[in-house]
Amino acid sequence: MKKISIVTPCFNAQSYIEETIESVINQKAILQARCELEYIIVDGGSTDETILKSQSFREHSQASKIKLISEPDRGMYDALAKGLKQCSGDIVAYINAGDYYHSSAFDIVLDIFASKKVNWLTGYNTVYNENSSIVSVELPYRYRRELITCGFYGRTLPPLQQESTFWASSLLNLIDYDFLASLKYAGDYYLWLQFAKEYQLSIVQSYIGGFRVHKGQISGDKSAYYHEVDQLITAKPSMRNYIQAKIDSLLWYMPGRLKKKFNQEHLFRFNHELQSWI
Repeated sequence: MKKISIVTPCFNAQSYIEETIESVINQKAILQARCELEYIIVDGGSTDETILKSQSFREHSQASKIKLISEPDRGMYDALAKGLKQCSGDIVAYINAGDYYHSSAFDIVLDIFASKKVNWLTGYNTVYNENSSIVSVELPYRYRRELITCGFYGRTLPPLQQESTFWASSLLNLIDYDFLASLKYAGDYYLWLQFAKEYQLSIVQSYIGGFRVHKGQISGDKSAYYHEVDQLITAKPSMRNYIQAKIDSLLWYMPGRLKKKFNQEHLFRFNHELQSWI
């Protein structure tokens, strides 16, 4: 049986932590014993009720699969690094407090990893508002390795959504945990950069998880985020990269069927006649 490891770094997240935890431990694939869960919550020494609310799930059937760490840290990516170092699953992801997965997310991820040759996978770019309502859904067109390593996504092209992204545990070997822990804003882009140097990112046309927009979040400081991204980028973009990024920015608005046509190998859609992902 496959094991999925999820890490949630958090700090003073009492308003959102319960919804995030519920979205992980109530996955259909977990409750139906299709896979095993390893859930690591790394708290930075919260002074509100984050710990109390996290501990309120002790009576849940998956309580034994939850590991809670609470100690001071240097920031979110220090907490994330601590959690990722302890992951022992076959498939790994992280989700921040406030964001959450669709109840069938793990089923979709398991299906794709079992039937397709993928090393890391993402789904719809999905955005929630503060009331947990879905306000935006977009199917990515393509994530080119060379454009990730040159820093185009999030600026010339739409961003890669962390909340929908899962990867094979072997990719953890590509991470410098001390360096990840030192980052303040763009730790996610550091991960994508390391993964893209070795493997192509695949896309599934489905809702896996989403990002909640709310006041006070770290990702709200775009200038600081992209300043840190620029410090990570070592590959100098060529004129060909700029042209490709501009073309892709137009193709991003194509209907899903056309996106599949232009990205046959790395974009998967569900075929109802075959009852499988193609």
